[in-house]
Amino acid sequence: MPVRLEQFDARLEQGLAPVYLLAGPEPLLVQECRDKVFAHAREQGFDERVTLHADRYFDWNELTAGGEPSLFARRRVIDLRIPTGKPGQEGGRTLSDWCEAPDPDNLLVVSCNEWDKGSRDSKWAKQFDSAGVRVDIWPVKAGELPGWIAGRMRHAGLNPDPGAIQVLAERLEGNLLAADQEIMKLALLKGDAPLGAEDVLEVVADSSRFDAFVLADSLVAGDLANALRVSLGLRRIGVPLPMVVGALAMKLGQVQAFADAVARGEPAGNVFRRLRIWQSQQGACSDAARRLGRDRLAEVMAMLSRIDRQAKGRGRGDPWHELDRLAIRMCA
Repeated sequence: MPVRLEQFDARLEQGLAPVYLLAGPEPLLVQECRDKVFAHAREQGFDERVTLHADRYFDWNELTAGGEPSLFARRRVIDLRIPTGKPGQEGGRTLSDWCEAPDPDNLLVVSCNEWDKGSRDSKWAKQFDSAGVRVDIWPVKAGELPGWIAGRMRHAGLNPDPGAIQVLAERLEGNLLAADQEIMKLALLKGDAPLGAEDVLEVVADSSRFDAFVLADSLVAGDLANALRVSLGLRRIGVPLPMVVGALAMKLGQVQAFADAVARGEPAGNVFRRLRIWQSQQGACSDAARRLGRDRLAEVMAMLSRIDRQAKGRGRGDPWHELDRLAIRMCA
């Protein structure tokens, strides 16, 4: 029987299963479940992750190849993403075979964003029930959304009144990914001060691709083209640089703090909890820490400090040009 979403944390605490199937039409909730598995796997010595995207042209031999021994890590996570929830006959057989004889040194994590009755009742999906853990993730209903938002806001350290929660629920219309971004923005700007409906309306602008947090996410992901495009858009529409610097300082500061703590030997899961890094952000944070390294992180934080001084008229040079140089340094 599939594990319910609210039972998933407790099931993870019982120990890692050899295979996981995480499926449902809420990308944020699927991603958070996936990141929780990755965090527990790192603590158990799964030091490498291979990500595979199974579209209609996917060669299922790649899954077998992903499980071959590595020269650099003894244990690895195979992150297999099947957006449609339908691997086809060959894929279904391959997954069934894997469930029948899972490899203890290769943790298979399958995730799907479409999950209809045919997928739920398929033979390969049912085998994940017996071989490991399967989580069917259902959409948050309209009546449940205010409670869901209230819980996320309080977890982020916010102190909302009922009006603030209702306004946010009405504006986001069930888009959990947008809610996640807006709540992080409110946490940065408002902290733990009492939060009312007018505060939310003041801070939460209509969703825009030229958002300071989109820039921060692009830099953390190493996406140079998108980072430069968003930076140009922010400049053109007149977004205040202190807002941009604040978003980058929060994101890059988290990555630097994570890298420093892990280098000292602190378990990654403990660091995420201490820094209050949400599950949806943990994979990107750990990947960026590995990609950049502590020296380059220190360098980009110094560049960000210089941008802040330039924006305030306390340093020479164009802060927007320096921001582009920071993006190139992070993503090149």
